[in-house]
Amino acid sequence: MADADPKERGEKSEAAVIYELIRRDITVLEPFGDNERYDVVVEIDGTFHRIQIKTGRLEDGRIQFETRSSGTLTRKVEKEGYSGDIDYFAVYSPDMEETFIVPVADAPETTMGLRVEEAEKQSPNINWAENYQIDGWHEQIF
Repeated sequence: MADADPKERGEKSEAAVIYELIRRDITVLEPFGDNERYDVVVEIDGTFHRIQIKTGRLEDGRIQFETRSSGTLTRKVEKEGYSGDIDYFAVYSPDMEETFIVPVADAPETTMGLRVEEAEKQSPNINWAENYQIDGWHEQIF
């Protein structure tokens, strides 16, 4: 997926995440158009959850993804976080072919890394990818 343009990369990640949700028998709803801050909504036991899908890049032992959007207003790039607009990030790693679900409340407002390998420096602030695996989220939600 490295050769794909950003839009194509995003579409492939969306397709991968939607597949993972559907194969777990989760109802997936897509908004008409692209004016919403979320990419899909899932319904679980009558409760709706807004999800923004991101492509994660594997670098330095972690899956890195942006936790804000970039929009262009009057030739100036505006970046804003998703707090209050979504409930979860669904992060697809094409390198690992895995999906991770991150509550927006767990994510900083700029970028986040999900650690898949031991870090050189130990820190209590490491976000381990295994804690955000889609199956763990699925079990917790159901």
